[in-house]
Amino acid sequence: MEQRTEITNSSISPALPQQRIWELDFIRGLCVALMILDHLFYDLGFVFPQQWFADGGSGIIYDICYFARNFYWDWPVRHIIRVMVLAGFIGSCGISCSLSRSNLKRGLKLLAVALALSGATALMDLIMDQQSFFISFGVLHMLALSMLAYAGLSRFGPWPSLVLGAAILVASLFVGPESCSGGGFILFALGLGSEGFSADYFPLIPYLGWFLIGAVLGGWLYREKRSFFPKHGHGKALKPFMWLGRHALLLYILHQPAIYLILLLLGKIFA
Repeated sequence: MEQRTEITNSSISPALPQQRIWELDFIRGLCVALMILDHLFYDLGFVFPQQWFADGGSGIIYDICYFARNFYWDWPVRHIIRVMVLAGFIGSCGISCSLSRSNLKRGLKLLAVALALSGATALMDLIMDQQSFFISFGVLHMLALSMLAYAGLSRFGPWPSLVLGAAILVASLFVGPESCSGGGFILFALGLGSEGFSADYFPLIPYLGWFLIGAVLGGWLYREKRSFFPKHGHGKALKPFMWLGRHALLLYILHQPAIYLILLLLGKIFA
């Protein structure tokens, strides 16, 4: 008997009643793990050294911070992996939306979460009297608007999403923040204007294109809404990544405050 697809509480992951499409959880979870590692190195390279080693320093933590800032961050391999991670994460989110019947509702819920995150990060900057944490248009904002866009486009079949997604990707090769001077928040959100700030910045160009292409591919590849590898989703080595993928939204919201708190405590002890 054919299984029907249902959506769990996660805003970006699909589930089957008896069997999830585990490879989507795995891809998303692997991307989340690499994202957390990348953000950890950013904090070690650019945020905490100013607090820990203002007058110079030495030791293993100093060496790690030096490595994060001067080697890891500009490492060409990091930039290649970053593009692959973003494509995998955003594309898999698009695929997940192709399995859902409630993208309008899910998009609105995620937009509410994104706006709440903007408010919380603005408050953090206000309390700390600096501009470091405010997220005006991050990955949640982008995903929410992408879901809403797909909810409208999918009513007309896959081709409008495919054409618009491809057009956005092509346009991203020729336009960017330098394309417009000023323009306010709308152009900033599109990725066309440089007037704005966001600690986590994911403009609609090109990322909406990646999302829409993923959604179209999901509709074609997962037409039967079943895993391609049902027997391989039980490996113990895969399960941590699958767990991360199932809780991607919560981890995205909580990981940076958790990293910040842990590093604060480590700084008190070792730095």
